[in-house]
Amino acid sequence: MASSERGIVGWLALGLLLDGPASGYDLWHRAERSVAHFWPVTRSALYAELPRLEQRGLASSAEVPQRNYPDKRIYEVTDAGRAAFVDWLTGVELAERPRHPQQLLLFFAAHAPAAHTQRLLAGWRRQAEQVRENCRQILLAKGVCPDGRQVPVPADPRLLTALFGMRRSEADLAFLDEIADSFGAAAEARPPTAGSREQASKP
Repeated sequence: MASSERGIVGWLALGLLLDGPASGYDLWHRAERSVAHFWPVTRSALYAELPRLEQRGLASSAEVPQRNYPDKRIYEVTDAGRAAFVDWLTGVELAERPRHPQQLLLFFAAHAPAAHTQRLLAGWRRQAEQVRENCRQILLAKGVCPDGRQVPVPADPRLLTALFGMRRSEADLAFLDEIADSFGAAAEARPPTAGSREQASKP
């Protein structure tokens, strides 16, 4: 598996399997509660990687019968898979140059109606508030109080990612607060587009 974005999903699936055997559905839920907060992955992409892991000898699987439900396939990491994951983790270099769709839309906001940009900012705020609360609940569930100026730094590296997510969303919210007034004033002063001028000239 290469270190492309698609290849990383395979390593992500293998790393999640290190927490214990799981079906594709179980693994997706495991991802949604953890890595999806900072590395979103679709269910179909995760499912597709499991048989590939097995083909490479990094995982094994077995059919498990279920009463009143179809049988499900459970995957488990092999010793070779465990060793391969450690090799990848200690050898891969991931250059962080993340995509930020809100910033892309904000960059070109001068070409959009002011009302559209305001909806963009409102949606961005809702998303940041949701991420902040999700990460806060993760920390609370593990006995870490995330409220107040001084948050105890968790010893568990996984909780550090939750703390990062909370801090990142707080930074987004602070930025949105900072630009709220100035951006609103700039939008009011923006010259009308050709389309809006045509509408205004109609009787």
